[in-house]
Amino acid sequence: MADAAIVIRWNRVVPGREQQGLSIFGQSLEYYGTLQSKGAIESFEPVIFNPTGGDLNGIILIRGSLDQLDALKREDRFIDLMMRAEHACEGLGVNDAYLEGELQSRMARWTQIISQ
Repeated sequence: MADAAIVIRWNRVVPGREQQGLSIFGQSLEYYGTLQSKGAIESFEPVIFNPTGGDLNGIILIRGSLDQLDALKREDRFIDLMMRAEHACEGLGVNDAYLEGELQSRMARWTQIISQ
């Protein structure tokens, strides 16, 4: 079971770069599918949101162990895709997230800190 995740989030594609954004999205999903089949990540899930007038229109949730995701963030292809996406999309962000056992561990630490 994955204890961690990377959340890649974006607002919208820069006007005039729609085809570039679509291409990067497709390449990213293909790449994450390959990583999943190799066991380099546990899974990934793209999510698109209905327009709300906010600044979040989609995410990709990539699940894996802390070690798997740390290694992923250092891979040249991942870095290149994020740089290309940053050029094509507004509000791009890459955030670490914690699930399952790692979530419980971090919440226990937080509980200790706030009770001091």
